[in-house]
Amino acid sequence: MEIPKLYQDYFKENKFEALTKIQESVYMPFKEGKDMIAMAPTGSGKTLAFAMPMIETLVPRDGLQVLILEPSQELAIQVRKVLQPLAQNVGCSVQAVTGGANPQRQLKKLREKPEVLVATLGRLNELVEARKVKLGKIQTVIVDEADEMLNESKLEPVRDTISQMPPDVQMTFFSATGNEIFKDMRKWFGQDFLTIDQRSDSSYTAGIKHFFINAATDNTKNALIREMAHDRKFKGIVFFNNSRSLHKIVSDLHYNKTNFVALDSKMSSQQRKSALQSFASKKVNLLLTTDVAARGMDIDDITTIINYMIPRDNSEYVHRGGRTGRMGKAGNVVTFGNSHDFRNLQGFTDEEVKKVFLNRDGTFSDKQTYRKEKKEAQKQQPKAKPKKRLRDQKNKGKRRVPTKDRQAK
Repeated sequence: MEIPKLYQDYFKENKFEALTKIQESVYMPFKEGKDMIAMAPTGSGKTLAFAMPMIETLVPRDGLQVLILEPSQELAIQVRKVLQPLAQNVGCSVQAVTGGANPQRQLKKLREKPEVLVATLGRLNELVEARKVKLGKIQTVIVDEADEMLNESKLEPVRDTISQMPPDVQMTFFSATGNEIFKDMRKWFGQDFLTIDQRSDSSYTAGIKHFFINAATDNTKNALIREMAHDRKFKGIVFFNNSRSLHKIVSDLHYNKTNFVALDSKMSSQQRKSALQSFASKKVNLLLTTDVAARGMDIDDITTIINYMIPRDNSEYVHRGGRTGRMGKAGNVVTFGNSHDFRNLQGFTDEEVKKVFLNRDGTFSDKQTYRKEKKEAQKQQPKAKPKKRLRDQKNKGKRRVPTKDRQAK
């Protein structure tokens, strides 16, 4: 399938040479109004996969027609940023409403009557209850990061939101990983869905290498992170299982004068935006974050993903790793832990994970070379000559005998 004419300039500007497989597979069924579940690895172009056919269904100045649900503020803003220039090409607009942002400013934007709304569930529900957003004429709902959006805590709110839309609303779900709910969608959403599953297509992630470094203590992990961050070619994200673990490393990095930013779900919207901008613009090359804060982030040229501790399951591992090696580019996923962690990791991922050591040049190898190089360098350094002190050079003469000893003789 060729790139549709409407998007050819956009593809050239962003240096995309062709449609990805998921974009080809979704295009016609979406335009035909089919309900679907589309799954493909992170970095495969899923946002454009739903954006292109969706844009072509819009009718300018005909009110709100499409709702896109996202799990986080950052992802909602990111998706709006992708969609806005495409929508403008057909005379339409896209707005985002998220928690943590200025509600009055969002209300002002809603008065412009956008055709597409990107939203997080909490803020959307507030606006619906206040009758500032009406869902009665929605034609298409897109649930992005659907594995997360249909978990135990969000499933019912998502169903309640969709129940306020017309009975014939087109329902589409996009995800990088599966969810048990996908197996019985008729039970939860009242109808059958077309399933497009490209998760096993390795061409999307062919450039990603998976490594494991035996690092059991925080001191060892922190030293490795500092070493990697000092490499100019490095641009990495360190994932933590919780905020508490993240904050423990902060003082260590500050003390060792390592430049970094941290992304925490407890931060204000402006703080998180500032942290992401600093990282994306390469002012700093190290980002510390949790899964909740970083899910779905699309930042160019990330070289390395570091799991400070082993992810809880394969879904977490896949979503973290998907921040690098996007669209077939090269990237590394490095996990820290002990031998027990390594066995657990091998138990839930199908990826080939190699045990490695960090080299002095920032690369990885299966042999420990860095410490050996240090020892060799120390051996080759000439030993410092002993200082010639004045007191050592004095002619001390014959040793004096104490008076008592002389009298005894």
